[in-house]
Amino acid sequence: MSRARFLLLAAIVAALLSAAALWQWHRGAADAALSRGIAALAKGDARTARVELMNAVRAHPNSIPARIAQARALLDLRDGEAARIQIERARQLSGSAAATRHLMAEALLLQGDPDGALQEAGMGDVPASSRAIAARVVGQAWLAKGDLPSAAAALDRALKLDASDAQAWVALSRLRMAAGDQAGAILAADRALQIAPGSVRALTARGELVRDQYGLTAALPWFERALERDPHDVPALEQYGATLADSGEARRMLGVSRRLLAIDPGNARAWFMQAVMAARAGRADLARTLLARTGGRLDAEPATMLLRGVLLIEGGKAAQAAQTLAPLAASQPDNDVARTLLGRALFEAGDHVAAANALAPMVAQRDADPYVLTLAARVQEAMGQSAMAQDMLARAAWPARPAAVPFASPQDAAIAAGPAPADARFAQDNIPYIRALLNSGKAGLAVERARLLSRANPGAPAAWLVLGDSLDAAGRMREAVRAYEAGAKIGNSREAALRLAAAWRKLGDPGQSARIVSALLAQNPNDVDAMRLSAAQAMQRSDWRGALRLLRGVQARIGSNDALLMADLARAALETGDLPAARSYAAHAYRLLPGSPVAADAYGWVLLANGERQPAIDLLEKAVALAPAHPVLRAHLAQAYAAKGAKLAAR
Repeated sequence: MSRARFLLLAAIVAALLSAAALWQWHRGAADAALSRGIAALAKGDARTARVELMNAVRAHPNSIPARIAQARALLDLRDGEAARIQIERARQLSGSAAATRHLMAEALLLQGDPDGALQEAGMGDVPASSRAIAARVVGQAWLAKGDLPSAAAALDRALKLDASDAQAWVALSRLRMAAGDQAGAILAADRALQIAPGSVRALTARGELVRDQYGLTAALPWFERALERDPHDVPALEQYGATLADSGEARRMLGVSRRLLAIDPGNARAWFMQAVMAARAGRADLARTLLARTGGRLDAEPATMLLRGVLLIEGGKAAQAAQTLAPLAASQPDNDVARTLLGRALFEAGDHVAAANALAPMVAQRDADPYVLTLAARVQEAMGQSAMAQDMLARAAWPARPAAVPFASPQDAAIAAGPAPADARFAQDNIPYIRALLNSGKAGLAVERARLLSRANPGAPAAWLVLGDSLDAAGRMREAVRAYEAGAKIGNSREAALRLAAAWRKLGDPGQSARIVSALLAQNPNDVDAMRLSAAQAMQRSDWRGALRLLRGVQARIGSNDALLMADLARAALETGDLPAARSYAAHAYRLLPGSPVAADAYGWVLLANGERQPAIDLLEKAVALAPAHPVLRAHLAQAYAAKGAKLAAR
């Protein structure tokens, strides 16, 4: 063999050995990446797992284990489309779909296809090792479709197959939330956290429950704990941002929304959060632009419908606003904000009959809001019903509002006269029936039915609240307080807190009432009713600066068209020594509602402080003429007479 041929042969052998070594090195690197990815998945670190498994798939595109593991990581990251692609490729390589049924079902569910998920998970070839997960996905799919009984049956089956599946417990918690069983939802979420203390899904669900149970501020640490585990988790960021927004933490919420958009550039909830913030800042054009970026993906949600309705009204498109708000008012008949906006939109669109019908259930309430009554009066005036309009204006102008009653409905009389719901256990059927009984004066029957409902649903706050309402109507106030407290322990909602505060006032314990309102406001700093109640309590104890701060917060949220709010602002500004602001507030209150004794008294009292005695006396006399039995109004007039030197009149 010649030297040249020998050298060529040696070079070929060396190249082959190098190629084999390189192939072996790549194979080893791919296997190591796969092992690291699976280990990261086991630790719950889906983001690290995705990177490692991506490297494993690139090195060995035909590796079925790598593609299935990558699909699992993508499902944990809630990327259903990318997971579906990996699953389809694994099926092509293996020639079988059975082993990946549960994974494909979850991917389809994440893509918004619950029917496809049900079909995939329901196939008869699902392996025994995957049946628990498949059953859990079936339960989640039925929940997405709104079929709670089917969801409950599927999740019960999933937990019988594998009681250690934390995700199944989270799904059960969400099912119970949807059913109104808050106590049961808490138990399920706590069980998930016992199994997987660092589960981002369980921590997020627990945060949502704490938000309902204790308030916005108490919920924030739970979302922060979830984000410590995974700073890029989209659902946790969405809930955290929404809670910050409702807490009035606009700057922090903006930061969260930007984080969301950095992770998920098309995230609709991030754009919606920013739209809400822009609307609250009075930047309607910017809010419309930001809302448009949601791409219509949130259009069916109540909050989106409400915001869109407000922006359409402010943009002069009342008819479109009415079309947007009508479905919301129909699906949520107790949503007085939506109903008020619908009435305003219909009125501005010229459909006066429809506006009157929209506002009628609210006007029928004894404690109807002065703004609603004034709006309804304008509607009646436009219809030529001047006598009815004057009656509504007189109610709006009255210095004190009667006690609240359950939401009234035009159908109450017919419902109360009809048969009771066949099953006393279901809140959806029984609460409207109990309210109809209350509004028809049948408090005794309402108490009996409400007791049955609360016994059947001890973990549902709504059942305890309607029992409290029934006992209140029956004059059994102390029992009502116990029912409200039972509901508040499960879900300390604003409805429970406001009822408890009112109940303690009726029982003659304003201190306890004030503590409840203070706690509500601490957890819900932007709640308008809590701010107004707290401001009233501050005025009663002569904390005028505190009252003024709270009242200005209310003004920032609802605007300056509430005459009674303007009158309160005038009094608080006057007591803090800001006479020009007091005069401005009082004059505006009087312009809004000149037939109100409160507005006339506030304006007269401010003018008296400014040394304008005769105009003050004229207004204060008008206030007393409108409400002759009101002691504060009479005292103000007496002081005005005394300031003028009219001792006999003052006496």
